[in-house]
Amino acid sequence: MKVCDILVPLPRRITEGEGFYRPGWDVLVALPPAAGAAEKRAAQMVRDALAERACPGARVCGLGVKKTGFGVAFERRDTVGAPGGYTLRVGEDGACIGYADDAGARYGAATLAQLVYAFGAELPFVEIEDAPAFENRGYMLDISRGRVPRLEHLFELVDWLALLKINQLQLYVENSVRLPVFDSITTQGDVLEPEEIMRLDRYCAERGIELVPCIATFGHLYDLLRSPKWRHLSEMPEGTGEPFSWYHRMRYHILNVSDPGSIRLVRRILDEFLPLFSSKKVNICCDETFDLGKGKSSDALEEQGYASLYCGFVNQIAETLQAQGRQVMIWGDIVQRHPDAIPLLNKDVLCLNWHYYYDAGEERVRLFSDKGITQYVCPSVSGFSRFVNAYDMSFANIRELAQLGRQHGAVGLLNTDWGDASHVNMPALARPGIAYGAAMAWNPGDDRQDTALDAALDMACFGRKAAGITTALRELSRQDLIIAESIWFFRDYKVLGLEYHVFGLCLYDGVKEKMMAADAGALADAVEKSEAIARQLWQGGVDNTLRGELVLAARAVALMQAAALAFKRHEYGQDVRLVYPPEVLAGMLGHWLRDYTAAWRKSSRESELWRVRQVISQLCDILRGYGEGEGAAHGPG
Repeated sequence: MKVCDILVPLPRRITEGEGFYRPGWDVLVALPPAAGAAEKRAAQMVRDALAERACPGARVCGLGVKKTGFGVAFERRDTVGAPGGYTLRVGEDGACIGYADDAGARYGAATLAQLVYAFGAELPFVEIEDAPAFENRGYMLDISRGRVPRLEHLFELVDWLALLKINQLQLYVENSVRLPVFDSITTQGDVLEPEEIMRLDRYCAERGIELVPCIATFGHLYDLLRSPKWRHLSEMPEGTGEPFSWYHRMRYHILNVSDPGSIRLVRRILDEFLPLFSSKKVNICCDETFDLGKGKSSDALEEQGYASLYCGFVNQIAETLQAQGRQVMIWGDIVQRHPDAIPLLNKDVLCLNWHYYYDAGEERVRLFSDKGITQYVCPSVSGFSRFVNAYDMSFANIRELAQLGRQHGAVGLLNTDWGDASHVNMPALARPGIAYGAAMAWNPGDDRQDTALDAALDMACFGRKAAGITTALRELSRQDLIIAESIWFFRDYKVLGLEYHVFGLCLYDGVKEKMMAADAGALADAVEKSEAIARQLWQGGVDNTLRGELVLAARAVALMQAAALAFKRHEYGQDVRLVYPPEVLAGMLGHWLRDYTAAWRKSSRESELWRVRQVISQLCDILRGYGEGEGAAHGPG
């Protein structure tokens, strides 16, 4: 195993030597005189890795007289020029990390810690020169559409992100933090407390990660604008989007910008939210304002036009925050769709240029760079509305946007993890996409593909004993022919009578056609392959918690494909052979839901687990209503 085979991110320059450094039982990790807090934390990261994998007696000390076998030395040097740059040398006399700034000390320590976790007490001789391609390398986690993580899970996430050299974290909030302004929202349940945000902020800062506040301030205000206290500020008439569905949550609920109360509400939200953070950055979102001007602000739209109406409201928010010395970010989709908004937008607003599928295209990134708009490129781990992330699409999306962003002067890469359809995919499933996003944000020139890349991601995401896990997950994602979103749409039609007519299209008809067109043989094969992958993942040498989440995903994919076959036969009258009789399949879904519920509660608060349980229970009732039907009674998947 070579050094270049296991590191994530991959350093810019690696020169591997012959031989190994074997640290002693009580190896010293030495700090320079007047070491600061960042250097001390970096030394602790290395010490912890050594103590866990190689040297139980490893300890941190001040830099004394260096001698052969001394251990690990941190050395601050002016000659390491690039911000965040570092050098790492492992030779006969130990390891030495050279750096010019605090970030370089952290990143050199992260690389050495990865080597220790991989190689243990025999560290290969190596010389590394390294620095990041993007100054800002972030990860955004949606905590508003179903799943609110436990604070302990967030701490573990931050430790792992630091090892991957991520330096920015955003938690997408609609109303999932307990603020006085949200007290009237009766649906507010298991949310983060202000004190928890402040603890997390300190925890992140100690590890070189900036916790950037991220909160909806224009659209995506479903709960807020349905509450009795604030519904008068909604753009659309009351009642739009009833009854609840995940799709309706995503639409309609935007502020009426023609009402002065809207900007007052936004300022109050920000006044209560932003003091919880030490960062001077803030993401005010302002994305997907689909219905701007379609309701109460229609007269203003006719007078001003969409671009002016949109930018007028965004600029009011931005100017308030800029007066406080803050850097304002917005999602860039509206500006992307309405280029006439570009000259009207506050020139100091940073655009988060997002695209989550294949083929983003150079024009998408060049549009902002040509107009002088500062931007991050924002790909996705592609887990929204799925039980298993779409890894092939995610990796292609991340790689393309990283390379285009580098080419066109983007100042950051923010990898996104959205929770559409109640964040049904378990946290472990996002790990390969998060790690690959970190790799591309650091070094877009990393050209590792398929087998080599998957092996490195196994080490980074699932530990040194993992083998073949990422490859198995890729294959699992290819079996996800009918994804959770389609099953959810089917349930919404069957139970709630919702068809979703948008822009002249019936979304349920699209799902129905997709399900009817799906090849029955391919669905049956997907069930068999997914169950085989579940068995492989169970034996894959992964930590028990992570392993359980991966296996749950494989079981879910198998069950959803089997359910699609039942729907094809009993709903759409197609002559297909079932994998399981409907009654048996309902029982298997019930067993799966029990295990899923227990796994959810380990990493997440109760939050909207009840919605997932409701949908699965209703699917079970639908299946039982079909009777025994046709199919072999296999064991639980």
